[in-house]
Amino acid sequence: MDTYLTYIICLLSGYLIGSILFAYVITKLVKGEDIRDLGNNNPGAYNTFRNIGKFWGILAGLLDSLKAFIPMLLANYFFNLSTISLGLIGIGAIIGHGYPLYFNFKGGRAASTLMGIFLFFIPIEFLTALIVIPLIVFSLIKKEYGFWAPFGILISSGVACLFFQHTMDVKIMVWASGIVGLYFNRDFLKTRVKALF
Repeated sequence: MDTYLTYIICLLSGYLIGSILFAYVITKLVKGEDIRDLGNNNPGAYNTFRNIGKFWGILAGLLDSLKAFIPMLLANYFFNLSTISLGLIGIGAIIGHGYPLYFNFKGGRAASTLMGIFLFFIPIEFLTALIVIPLIVFSLIKKEYGFWAPFGILISSGVACLFFQHTMDVKIMVWASGIVGLYFNRDFLKTRVKALF
């Protein structure tokens, strides 16, 4: 198959899977409401955690991570795709979460989806950050856990991967997916940065 056609198929398939908003589905099933009308209006794990319940929030975050991780894992196992192709599946999932086809293109910030990509490409760095960063946030920062914990996990694992023996294309796809994820968090980050000064 043509390389560029493979890239397009990977990006599109990732987008279609990423367009499933699990926070929306869970909230509809549990409370019959639209998560985008509750709390901070974000159809993500933290908003679900705060407004629907801890269990449901954790479940939403896990499912949002898996919608990138599982397709990448399966594509790697069955089709032995290149790192770029696999990364495009993940990036497609981020875009799908941010601009979901099935929900009038009104989506979320995709932090959990980005974590699924990091788990696939850089599991050691990601899992280490997943243990260490929440301990720092809960013991030292003690506020806005829904921002600082995911942000810290993603930034620290992304930076750490630069110092591990990953191939250059893995590092490129990790940072490319991170930049796409940053795009969907641009307004949220601006408000948090302003709050610091």
